[in-house]
Amino acid sequence: MLATVAVTTAFAASLIAPNNTIAKAAEIGTLDSTGSVVFKAQDSSDNNNPVDPLNPDTPVDPDSTDPGTGGPLSIDYASSFDFGTQTISGETKTYTAKLDQMTVDGSKVDVPNNVQVTDNRGNNAGWQLTVAENGQLTDGSSRALDGAAITITKASAVTRSDSDIPAPTVATSITLNPDGTAAMVMNAEAEEGMGHWVDNFGADNTEAADAVTLNVPGKSAKYSDSAYTTSLTWTLSDTPS
Repeated sequence: MLATVAVTTAFAASLIAPNNTIAKAAEIGTLDSTGSVVFKAQDSSDNNNPVDPLNPDTPVDPDSTDPGTGGPLSIDYASSFDFGTQTISGETKTYTAKLDQMTVDGSKVDVPNNVQVTDNRGNNAGWQLTVAENGQLTDGSSRALDGAAITITKASAVTRSDSDIPAPTVATSITLNPDGTAAMVMNAEAEEGMGHWVDNFGADNTEAADAVTLNVPGKSAKYSDSAYTTSLTWTLSDTPS
């Protein structure tokens, strides 16, 4: 039995002994091949889908009939601000905008008010987004809500979880001027802000609950059952500030 073990061990060792006599293979010839790709610009009529502001990896259907601007550099979505129905007061009051709503996986959910931009141009040149209020809030009889001011706060820029693109700069607090003066909302310098970006007014629904406000002076005339409205114009330019 001992002899058998010794022989078997010696035989196995001879099988795994390294062979240092393998000759280097001779090169017969070489041949080059190529790798290539062609890029084309996104069609100017193609809209970029908005995403869930709280989960930018998820596309959504906003509760809005207004399409985005389309094209490789586009505004994909902008919230409208609804300050609800309020009781008339002779005191100065600040009212908060309702949360926005979007349809996620077939269900309507509350999300922060937000604005969304896509930059698919490929030149990494930067861009700027501004907003302007087109006149004071007025009712159907053109009676102005004198002194009223819309303020946007708690802004933060978010994008897809797999992105390593530097974020654009956001204005953390904006008070709109009803004279139409444009205010900077987001600014992307060169090599910033490529891809899809969401500017959330409030990092989550709790913070967003008071991120957009309407301040109305007590001395401002208010007429019962009158809906006061204004319009906001969001403008995207292809040159950063």
